[in-house]
Amino acid sequence: MRAPAGRLSDAIDRLLPFIIVVAIVAFAFFWFIQTPLNAYLQARTDTAALRARLKTAQDRVARASGTPPVDVQSSLELFEKQMAADDKVAEVTALLAGAVIDSAPADKLRGFVIESSDRIKAGSDASGRGGAPRVMVSQIGSSPDPRLALFPYAVTYTPVKVSFSSTFEGIANLMWKVRDLPTTVEVKSATLTRGMPFMKLELLVWVYQRGASVGQDQAPTPGAPAGLMASPTVSGVARLIGAEG
Repeated sequence: MRAPAGRLSDAIDRLLPFIIVVAIVAFAFFWFIQTPLNAYLQARTDTAALRARLKTAQDRVARASGTPPVDVQSSLELFEKQMAADDKVAEVTALLAGAVIDSAPADKLRGFVIESSDRIKAGSDASGRGGAPRVMVSQIGSSPDPRLALFPYAVTYTPVKVSFSSTFEGIANLMWKVRDLPTTVEVKSATLTRGMPFMKLELLVWVYQRGASVGQDQAPTPGAPAGLMASPTVSGVARLIGAEG
C-alpha cells in the first residue's frame, strides 16, 4: 500500500498541467482584457452622463420664455465684434491644433489630422455653383444658419475638419475649449466613435468671415423665413452669438 504522500505527489503531477493552463488564462484575462474592458465600460458611463447633461440643458432652453426689448444697433455692433472682417482661418486652425494637443493626456493622442477647404460664400453650394470655389473637405454638411442673411453684410465661411483619437477625457476637454476664438465659428458636426482603448473624434467647424456691407432696411431680408422682420431676428441672432461666446 502506497503512502499518502506518494498518492498526493501523483495527484499533483496529474493536475499540474491544468493548473498551469488556468494560471496562464487568468493572467491573460487580467492583463490583456480586463483593463481595456474597464476603460470601455467607463467610456460608456461617461457618454451616458454627458448625454443626460445635454438633455437637461436642452430642456432648460426649451422652457425659457420671454423676449427682451430689441436693440438693432447694439445687435449689429455685437455682430461686427464677434465676426471678424479679416481672414482668421490660420489663427483658428492654430488654436484648435493647440487645444487638441493640450487637451489630450500625455502619450495618448493618435491620428491627429486637421485640414481646411476653400472659402465658401454663404448661399452657394459645396459644388462651387454660385461663384464659390469647389471645396476640398468632403461631406461639408448643411447650409449656414439662414438668419445670418438678415445682417447687412456678405458672409463667407471656411470649413475646417479636425480628427484624432484620444481618451474620453481629452475629447471632452477639447470641446470645452472651442470658444473665445478670434471670429465666429459654428460646430457643424462632432462624430464620436467608441474604441478600445481610445475614442475617435471627427469635428467639423465652419470659420466665418464678415464681408462688405450690402445695406439693410426694415423689410424682410431675402432668404429669411416668411413673416420675420429684420430687426427682431438680428437681435435674436446677436443674443445667440453672445450666449455661445
